[in-house]
Amino acid sequence: MDTHDSVAAMASAYAEKAVVMAREFKANLDYSENSLMEVETILAQLAQEMPGSRPATEDVAEICKMWGSYFGEVVRRRFGGEWGIETYPGKQFATLTLTVGGGKIFPSMKIHRRLSEGESDNLWSFYKLVKATLETSPSARVQ
Repeated sequence: MDTHDSVAAMASAYAEKAVVMAREFKANLDYSENSLMEVETILAQLAQEMPGSRPATEDVAEICKMWGSYFGEVVRRRFGGEWGIETYPGKQFATLTLTVGGGKIFPSMKIHRRLSEGESDNLWSFYKLVKATLETSPSARVQ
């Protein structure tokens, strides 16, 4: 098994955890585009709960990997792409990365920004930008 396969398996496992966790929020995630609206609702709720509770950094990292993997899987299933682990631009740490349509998405970082920056980093709005870019990109494979 090469690195891409093992990273893809990890992302898939995290995405499945998100599907299970979503049930606690009365959401049924099916990897469709529209399910990302449900994820945005869940993230908005989590963001409201987090400031008061000050979760441990490890917990936040797990939450970001889980919801980020789900988001990335929705994009990957629709547009193709490959999971990898790469250093986040301008930072000194590696993170889950989805390479798709000639570009890179850092799903865990996006979730982290949504939780820390709030509504201005809305996941559904971000997905619509990604989708518009990939649909007009000649190198993106729409499945």
